[in-house]
Amino acid sequence: MQVLAVLLGLAAAACLYLAAPNQVLLPPGRVTQPRMLGWLGLVLVVVSTWLWSNTDGWPAAIAASLVTVPCALSVWPFIATYAARKRRAAREQRA
Repeated sequence: MQVLAVLLGLAAAACLYLAAPNQVLLPPGRVTQPRMLGWLGLVLVVVSTWLWSNTDGWPAAIAASLVTVPCALSVWPFIATYAARKRRAAREQRA
């Protein structure tokens, strides 16, 4: 359950990052419904917290979610910058 809760927390962070207006992970125009991604991220956080509460109790589940989601959310911009730089280099190479 805990591994699934962590994976859902990481997916929630990805959805929340993609819902941001300044995300660069996907090319411009690819995210058509950022509001839906924001709600999906919220639902994934709630499900992740609930899964953690089944094994560790609510206080530990809330603490784990408060650690997992913000930490993962701070990693996504680094991954996105790398992907955008790689896309730009490929585009320049073709030109």
